[in-house]
Amino acid sequence: MNNNLKLFRTILIVSIFVKIIAVLIFYEEDLRGEWLILFNNFEKFKMFSYYTLESQNIPTSYMPPLYFMFLYMNKLLSFNLFNFIYLVYFSQILISTISVILFNKICLQFFNKKISLIGTAIFAFFPLLIFSNALISSACIQIFFYLLFINFSLKVIGEKKKINILLFSLICSSCLLLRGEFVVIFILTLIFFLFLCKNKIKFSMLLLLSTLLIISPYLLRNYNNTGKLHIINVSGYALWKGNNHLSKIEGYAYTFHPNNRNKWPNYSEFDQLYNNLDNIKINNKYEINRDKIFFNEAKKNILENKTKYFILYLKKVASYYFIDTNSTLNNYYNPLHIIPVVLLAILALPGLIIGVLLKKNKKFIYLSILMFSLIFLISIFFILPRYKITIIGFQIIFSLYFIEYVFNKFKRK
Repeated sequence: MNNNLKLFRTILIVSIFVKIIAVLIFYEEDLRGEWLILFNNFEKFKMFSYYTLESQNIPTSYMPPLYFMFLYMNKLLSFNLFNFIYLVYFSQILISTISVILFNKICLQFFNKKISLIGTAIFAFFPLLIFSNALISSACIQIFFYLLFINFSLKVIGEKKKINILLFSLICSSCLLLRGEFVVIFILTLIFFLFLCKNKIKFSMLLLLSTLLIISPYLLRNYNNTGKLHIINVSGYALWKGNNHLSKIEGYAYTFHPNNRNKWPNYSEFDQLYNNLDNIKINNKYEINRDKIFFNEAKKNILENKTKYFILYLKKVASYYFIDTNSTLNNYYNPLHIIPVVLLAILALPGLIIGVLLKKNKKFIYLSILMFSLIFLISIFFILPRYKITIIGFQIIFSLYFIEYVFNKFKRK
């Protein structure tokens, strides 16, 4: 067994223990918030629903379904013998460990084994990624599927002949059912394949059609319930959350669930919004109409004060790529978190410029498109600290590229 393989296995094993320690320190014993409501409604009504109003259970598309399915699968596998949340954490640790292997495979498409091993170690022990294992959120699953998607996409760009299109379609479908913003990533990737890769028109069309076919049952379910063809119906609320009188970089965190109407914050600026929400008809289109109200309110806010919200948008972009200088999250400014985040952000920029502009590396161009698409798109809404996990992998690769470039320059001298 060579030294690189030994080190790689050591990284995997040690990272598992570190993740277990993180879970033991930060874990939650029960579901909370939106996941708890969805879970309880499904247990009671056997329906994926978030709102139960006037004894009517309303089918939901407010939350992406895949992570809920993951939670419920762990519930079934526990056989009610123990708290299934423990099994969720075990599954997330396992999935995040596989993600380390996937990231190593991506690094090997850019670097030699030694540099790839360094990048893998950074990824495996990055504090925010370690902490994500202790969250009841889609973070670990999202990283896993995004890395799978990027791995397959890079193979297509690298003109690999044998690409399992069915497996690739399943990965794309999973990403679409996990995160709303993946729609944009998927479309941009197809465009990239069409214009910057040779003979990929047929492949791109087949990928699109097979992905749509796989998610079609869920699309039809939403259409039959609401009359609108969609995957996730939350963009209006998300836009308002990040663009209202009380919004900061992290948005204004309140769900305005109608069952808690008497607890809604008492702000005169929200009077018209509340009046519109109170007058929504209770039927299967409740979520659609509710989201339209939030969208229109956010649109009005932005148009009435363009400068304010443009400046806020720029702050969100900077926060996503670098750090939030005004975060409300506990321990956000802990050196263990903030130092590696800032270092990566700084080192990644010159690496990105070298890879895209000087080397004109097609794979680098693709990764840069994905990273900036995520940053510029999600910043339209709001930026939570955990969103950073979606671009850490990109920043590690760009940083390593810069370090390798500088090292080779000095080596030649």
